[in-house]
Amino acid sequence: MISEEIIKKAIEQLIKAAKPQKIYLFGSYARGDARKQSDLDFLVVEQVLKSRRKEMVRLHDAIRSMCIPVDILVMSESTFNEWSDVPGTVMYRAKTEGRLCYEKS
Repeated sequence: MISEEIIKKAIEQLIKAAKPQKIYLFGSYARGDARKQSDLDFLVVEQVLKSRRKEMVRLHDAIRSMCIPVDILVMSESTFNEWSDVPGTVMYRAKTEGRLCYEKS
């Protein structure tokens, strides 16, 4: 299992690397039913996003040294706002079942 301290460090690294609007932790760690083989699921919302795929790779590289199993989804703020109220989408699950770990003030 991944400790809360490690989760916080991963979030700090993502904040430094991405300059996000929001970061959600969702999935088993947010629900509280993580198992030994569970990974961290993050949704990073950025104000503007040129290449979603390149940004996901870049953010994975930013926390690679932590050696933790992680999935990072990245999207623009406009896409998140458009889809976060639509049941069945990842954005909806992150917003309704996830934990908002960071929000730009």
